[in-house]
Amino acid sequence: MVKELDVVKPSAEKDLPGPAIRILDALARPADDLAALASGRIDGTARAILEALPVAVYITDAEGRITFYNTAAAALWGCAPEVGKAEFCGSWRLYWPDGTPMRHAECPMALALEQGKPVRGMEAIAERPDGSRVHFIRYPTPLHDTSGQLVGVVNMLMDITDRKQIESSAHLLAAVVESSDDAIVSKDLNGIVASWNRGAERLFGYTAEEMIGKSITIVIPSDRLHEEADVLSRVRRGELIDHYETIRRRKDASLVDISLTVSPIRGADGRIVGASKIARDITERKRAQLRHELLTREIHHRTKNLFAVVQSVVSRSFADKRSLQDAEAAVLSRLRSLAQTHVMLIEREWQGADIAEVVRVEMGPYTGRVTIEGPSVMLTAQAAQNFALAVHELATNAAKYGALSNPDGRVNISWTVGRANGHRAFRFCWQERNGPPVGQPTRRGFGSAVLEQVMAEYFDLPPRIEFAANGVRYELSGSLEAITGQA
Repeated sequence: MVKELDVVKPSAEKDLPGPAIRILDALARPADDLAALASGRIDGTARAILEALPVAVYITDAEGRITFYNTAAAALWGCAPEVGKAEFCGSWRLYWPDGTPMRHAECPMALALEQGKPVRGMEAIAERPDGSRVHFIRYPTPLHDTSGQLVGVVNMLMDITDRKQIESSAHLLAAVVESSDDAIVSKDLNGIVASWNRGAERLFGYTAEEMIGKSITIVIPSDRLHEEADVLSRVRRGELIDHYETIRRRKDASLVDISLTVSPIRGADGRIVGASKIARDITERKRAQLRHELLTREIHHRTKNLFAVVQSVVSRSFADKRSLQDAEAAVLSRLRSLAQTHVMLIEREWQGADIAEVVRVEMGPYTGRVTIEGPSVMLTAQAAQNFALAVHELATNAAKYGALSNPDGRVNISWTVGRANGHRAFRFCWQERNGPPVGQPTRRGFGSAVLEQVMAEYFDLPPRIEFAANGVRYELSGSLEAITGQA
């Protein structure tokens, strides 16, 4: 018993040429001469007609043995089966449309023989001896004599390989379009949306149901509506618009920077009937470009400032030193401090640096002899640079003359943030302990200028520096906003 077949939704008779349909209908009517036809005894006129058909035609007897096939059938199968022996179908191998093997005995021809009824519109795949495959639709039609007895079946095979390839390409293209991260839209020459992929839904916030059949101007800001008229005009002339940067409006009314590529769509007759548009979100690229431009300007500004600071460091370092070696050591030490701070600032794109990191970097050589306490405070780039110089000068003096010049000395560095007179206040303290006795310096150089003059620019009260017997104490206090740049 041959299993019942589900007929694939057929394009059915419309796939066959008109003459072929009329021949099928004629053969379906009982006639005495159909027994001769089924046995392969075909006269010259009938044979000429069957050979002239542009589709594959073959005939079997009531047992399913092939008794005749035309040249088109042999071409479709890729072989010439032996008449009277081959059964049901002359193809090398058969497959169901999903690619699973099909036995010849379960093909639609076998079903037509068993049920005595036509089977129209069944799709299948034939494999030729050379391994190539052909998609086709079968139209087996039983042959009955005037007594109603089944004498054979005539089958027509319509090659739909090209159509299947086109459908497969169309499905693949549709899958690519639908899965694309870019917004891909098509519209007619009046700007009415015809298709809207998921990328467009994500980018603009509108669903396909909301946009198809509507004007594309929904996503165009009012001050840019003139762009659409220009785009459509250029599309009508057959122009490709490539990587046009503009702005569009999302459903939530927010604006988005996009790069737009528009291509003309041509109909079967070659006429331009619409346009396809690919829109890519370039918001991040625009932001990166702005950051780059800002950073470039900032680096230019900082470089000029850096040269000014270096010039000051060099000139002031030589001014208060007794020997060339002392001046060289001071210059190199101070430039290293500047370099460390600049690396820190560059890593943060000149957005500033945390005071804790500035202090820890400068005090790195004295780990274990220094305590550092205080909350996170993000200094401006300029303030970070000056704090680094100030801490460097304090550490250098402590290493030469103060608490860090002997094994027992210690340094405590702390800062606090609070409120004073309705404003956020900042207090910084450097305290040395257990060092040798210190006294007021007799000479004033670059270090004194940094600690007393440079740092004074940030604070309401002048910096306080005490050379007490138990160790140097340095204090800064004033508005927090002065060193953070944030109100």
